[in-house]
Amino acid sequence: MKRIAEDGCHLATGLQYLSFFERLHQTVEPDWYLEIGTQTGASLALSSAKSISVDPVYRLRQEVVGQKPALYAFQETSDAFFEADRLKTLGARVDMAFLDGMHLFEYLLRDFIGTEKHASKDGIILLHDCLPWNVAMTSRKRGQTKTSSWTGDVWKMVPILQKYRPDLSLEIVDAAPTGLVIVSSLDPKNRALEKNYDAILEEFLDVELDSYGVDRYFSSFPIQDAQTSRWMSEYPFGLSAGWENNPDICIKIAAPSQAKVENWGDYHFARGLARAFSRQGHRTTIASKENWNAHTAPGGIDLVLRGRAQVSRIPGRKTLFWCISKGMRDMNYDEADHVFWASPTEMQEGMKGRAKGISTFLPQAFDADLMNPGDAKTRRGIVFVGRVRAGEERKAIKYAKQANEEVKIWGPGWRDGPYASYVVDDAVANADLPAIYQTAEIVLNDHTPVMQSRGLLSNRVFDALACGAIPVSEDVGFLPDDIAEFVYTFHDQESFETAIKKARSETATKRKKRVAFAKALAKAHSFDARARCILDVAASINKDRKWAAE
Repeated sequence: MKRIAEDGCHLATGLQYLSFFERLHQTVEPDWYLEIGTQTGASLALSSAKSISVDPVYRLRQEVVGQKPALYAFQETSDAFFEADRLKTLGARVDMAFLDGMHLFEYLLRDFIGTEKHASKDGIILLHDCLPWNVAMTSRKRGQTKTSSWTGDVWKMVPILQKYRPDLSLEIVDAAPTGLVIVSSLDPKNRALEKNYDAILEEFLDVELDSYGVDRYFSSFPIQDAQTSRWMSEYPFGLSAGWENNPDICIKIAAPSQAKVENWGDYHFARGLARAFSRQGHRTTIASKENWNAHTAPGGIDLVLRGRAQVSRIPGRKTLFWCISKGMRDMNYDEADHVFWASPTEMQEGMKGRAKGISTFLPQAFDADLMNPGDAKTRRGIVFVGRVRAGEERKAIKYAKQANEEVKIWGPGWRDGPYASYVVDDAVANADLPAIYQTAEIVLNDHTPVMQSRGLLSNRVFDALACGAIPVSEDVGFLPDDIAEFVYTFHDQESFETAIKKARSETATKRKKRVAFAKALAKAHSFDARARCILDVAASINKDRKWAAE
């Protein structure tokens, strides 16, 4: 609910802007970050990107280097910075910029012009202090203000951009204390502001907020709650139209903290799913254990990727479980409105004595934005991507070595054991994984003992199929009917060697059919397909449905 001051100004009482910034960095993941007006370094410290800072007089109170791969600090005015064309010299394409320099609109206008020229395709520029909470703080002369806080007249940037750059997307968020304007749809080649600079100054220089009209200004744009804005979602750029009217989705994973999610397999699974939900118009967040109860807006959907997660229902939100790993152990059914099962065995046993109509078979999936056949002319060798498991030998690698097969391995923990000669790298970025599968002939796959015994087929099989490779996978007791002819399975040394022979003896006709199947796989087994199923079920759930047996 909006809070209005006595003089009609909006009181920004939403998420504190530095907290918003921290989340925004995680969402946008900029390669290059530009900041004008660093002062103490509080905002600069939040960046983990290659960063550029500009301030004529630094007063650092923070450790600002952190994990940044590079930091360029220029102690000069922003006019001098842009006149020297330093962004071009650095070869920087700015993905995210925070402009918080001199609080006079003409300075901010020049900073915006200079920054946009070097913005990336999906870059965003943030303008601070455009939601003053009283007229006094908007004076052009700081010494004449009757308040300790001073925003100056940078509020004028909003009507300026609305008039002279209607092609831009402006979103004003209620980030305390004085709001943020997020500008996207940037066009580095547009020179409208530059060409009209003198006219803009003549039009706006002597305008004050009270004479312009406080109500006129604040009614010229919607003010979004920072916490629920699209910029707090995993894929803000991919959100389809109408997302404001759709329930938000929180995907809950068992990672203990946001700082550790990158090392959690379910996080990358959740990312692909979040992208699919975003495309279908749902603002989607991913919550580690420390944030499971942070999203409480009524009408939303909580989707728990059930492995170790023991999540309790939040009143007013639909709660869905998707059992993708670890088996049924200690599953707290009473907290869910519906359970999706990645294993028919799990589903059959889990629903004994339970109500009908609250379960759906839903195997794991693949990310069609990453995984595709590619354009490799030839495929060679056997590859495996995965870590060493403590106290457990990975059967696919064990059998391959005993069969004298050469395997290329990507994953941690292998260099100290008998398979050290197979290791290509200790890790592989998720974005680089498709290239490995697209050039391989065979992709090996095995499972944890629990997944193998409970019939939980790994998504690695779908990844390999989507890339046109041949999966040779440990048998978990079932394969979806449509993929069965394209997967060779094993359960011991002999069946492993037989599966490898079958894979290598595929005819040209079968391989051509395999590539065609890879291209069509997204329709049935991508995250987009799974997201549609989950949303259909969520829409059909009766909010009063109970788990008691019918």
